[in-house]
Amino acid sequence: MRADVVVVGAGPAGASAALWARSLRLVPEVLESTGAAGGQLKLIETRLLDLVGVMGAEGRALGRLIGEQLTAARLDVRYGVTAVALEGGGDVNPPRVITADGAVHEGGAVVIASGVRRRRLEVPGETEFEGRGVTYSASRDRALLANRRVVVVGAGNAALEGALLLTDVGCQVTLVMRSMPRARHELLERISNEPRIDIAAAASVIAIRGRDWVTAVRMKSGDQISEVKADGIVINVGVIPNTEWCKAALELDPEGFVRVDPELRTSRPRVWAVGDVTRPRVPSLAQAIGQGAQAAAALRALLRPD
Repeated sequence: MRADVVVVGAGPAGASAALWARSLRLVPEVLESTGAAGGQLKLIETRLLDLVGVMGAEGRALGRLIGEQLTAARLDVRYGVTAVALEGGGDVNPPRVITADGAVHEGGAVVIASGVRRRRLEVPGETEFEGRGVTYSASRDRALLANRRVVVVGAGNAALEGALLLTDVGCQVTLVMRSMPRARHELLERISNEPRIDIAAAASVIAIRGRDWVTAVRMKSGDQISEVKADGIVINVGVIPNTEWCKAALELDPEGFVRVDPELRTSRPRVWAVGDVTRPRVPSLAQAIGQGAQAAAALRALLRPD
């Protein structure tokens, strides 16, 4: 059966769009590049305190629950399928997604929910020591880093949360922030009161050193270069939108996020975008889920106007 809508991504936004589309009597097909649903939730082991109705749910567990919900709804979800191009659009030439295996996935509309990925520092030693002291998730690798000297890079919520998680497992942390912190007030307050966290402000990492494992991190602050001994480094310096596959077809902002109007429509007819890939004003699980539902309602109005 041909799908009414092709949803690219099985994170919270894409899953919400697919589930709501089904409840509105549309037939969705979901394409997910990884082996499981959940998107960025798969990287979060801390508890989510702000999601209404799910008090204290742990991120990765909630990601698994999304996958179970998609299965229970008997949706057509295809895992390990990577989108490589977006073509078509409009009433005469419906939009279609081309995947890496050469398959064409066509529907009456497309919802882009391909999300984001962690940004890299692109400094010497980062690639060489990945998995040997270099990580992008303090929560995922906190057992590996326990009781070590760790550098955490970043000024946002993820970096500060990671630094605090590491102190809980006995780490001495150096928090490197190139810019002013952009984290929640309660996190800033906890960081300032934590004696096991040293802050290197207005500094940036320029190299990661080691032998078989990370042994030191080189930093620059103004004209000064220094080196701190470290057994690991956690990099939380923002995200990059997963839009390389559709950038030739859509209008993007200067950083590669999909531009959408207030109805979440993109620059191409019959193509919507939802979730982090749109750079929402409040990047959050709640907003991703809500955008998925909003897009599904718009699809229903377009495809089944009765």
